[in-house]
Amino acid sequence: YLRTLGVRPDTLVAIAVERSLEMIIGLLGILKAGGAYVPLDPDYPQERLQFMLDDTQASVLITHSQLKDKLKETLASYSGQTVILDQVEHILQQQETTTPPPLALPHHLAYVIYTSGSTGKPKGVAIENASLSNHMLWMKEKYDFSYKDKILQRTSYSFDASVWELF
Repeated sequence: YLRTLGVRPDTLVAIAVERSLEMIIGLLGILKAGGAYVPLDPDYPQERLQFMLDDTQASVLITHSQLKDKLKETLASYSGQTVILDQVEHILQQQETTTPPPLALPHHLAYVIYTSGSTGKPKGVAIENASLSNHMLWMKEKYDFSYKDKILQRTSYSFDASVWELF
């Protein structure tokens, strides 16, 4: 579905959802489409969310209808395409279920996470797929993780520490 909206390698896709299974599915969907995710914590101040959307020029914003009031100001000025997850379920169910051919290569972006902004304005840190893969391989080797292990996701997905917890 995201590819039909124009998501390709290095396309930034903002995602503003609460911690949930939909959050994980959304992140994986963005990566499978070849895009790079930009996590927007719905609890951030509207001004910060707006800055991040403006700064990234994300062409797609994924959110949930229960957050429409909370994100009202941000959504009102956003000029890209908005995907309200619980309003497109029927569309998603009609999509092809086979894995699409991969488009993203190691040098393409995987995600952009913003710094805390403690020295002024927050800055987006862009991470490529190769860096994400290297980090995950290092974590697996260092801590001997397997598919049987369970990892607690303790941090917000808008912080870099969340990446190894998620993936």
